[in-house]
Amino acid sequence: MTLAYTLVFTGLSLISLVHSENLNKMVLIHGEPRTFTNYSMSSLNWNSCMSYCYQMLTCIAVHYYDQNPECQIFEIGKINDLKQLDAYSGKIMAVKVLMLSDPTQCSSTSDGNSMRGEISTESSYQNYNITVDQDIWTISASPLYTCPDSFKLFHRVLGMWCMGVILKQNPNGINQIDSTQLCADKYNAILSGFDSTPEKRWVVDLANTVIYPNPPYKFNAYWVNGIRKDICRYSNQTQNPECQDKNAFDITDPTMSTLNAYVWAPYQPDGMQNNLGTSNCLLFRVGPQDGAGVDDRPYVDFFQKL
Repeated sequence: MTLAYTLVFTGLSLISLVHSENLNKMVLIHGEPRTFTNYSMSSLNWNSCMSYCYQMLTCIAVHYYDQNPECQIFEIGKINDLKQLDAYSGKIMAVKVLMLSDPTQCSSTSDGNSMRGEISTESSYQNYNITVDQDIWTISASPLYTCPDSFKLFHRVLGMWCMGVILKQNPNGINQIDSTQLCADKYNAILSGFDSTPEKRWVVDLANTVIYPNPPYKFNAYWVNGIRKDICRYSNQTQNPECQDKNAFDITDPTMSTLNAYVWAPYQPDGMQNNLGTSNCLLFRVGPQDGAGVDDRPYVDFFQKL
């Protein structure tokens, strides 16, 4: 890994570590931790200490003291604030923040830097903000959002949402009732909907890595959030505006902000063609290359789940 260093000696002392795959930089000041709960120590020298924090996912700050040289490593949520000192203190700190538009620039003032950061993986997220009041830097962290193993965390408009695809080994799959109960019993969760096209794309890619290239059927299907409303279950009710198209279904996924990603499969929905509202649940069909659309089906049919 190659790191580029830029040192500025005006106002604050700052250093920028730039790497093509890392969207952070280290802001260097003379200072010391003020309020904290815990930290780890290492015998690394100062440059290696900063580089270690830069590469460590959960590290947000490091401290070093010339007269007692050791690298003190602070992870997110473990340090609340730090105190800026003068250059003669011999105490220095590096704080990780997100880069602004130009990764080669490192401002000599706190106002010129983003003063915020985040810890982000496929299944977890936490961010923090830094405010400066005179010589005190206060670090405020958000809650830590985590998902179960093999789930993915999506950043929705209405909040964070964990999504997973549960494949049943039973060749008959699982019906909608048992699928809903499994979500509740195993994950204290509900059937997920689709809030965006990337969410559907993730399901398609994941399903295809498991099932294809030798699928037993032309399409596989996964139960998704959506139950036909009681007032929309018979053909003589379909003229009601509340029963038009996707409005006919109750969506209980709490962070769904739009139904635009619910795209019907060809000739769907067809649950009213027999004048009986028996196809009251929604599933998502997946083909070898792409999603094949949403379909309304009876809850007793056996499919996979989402």
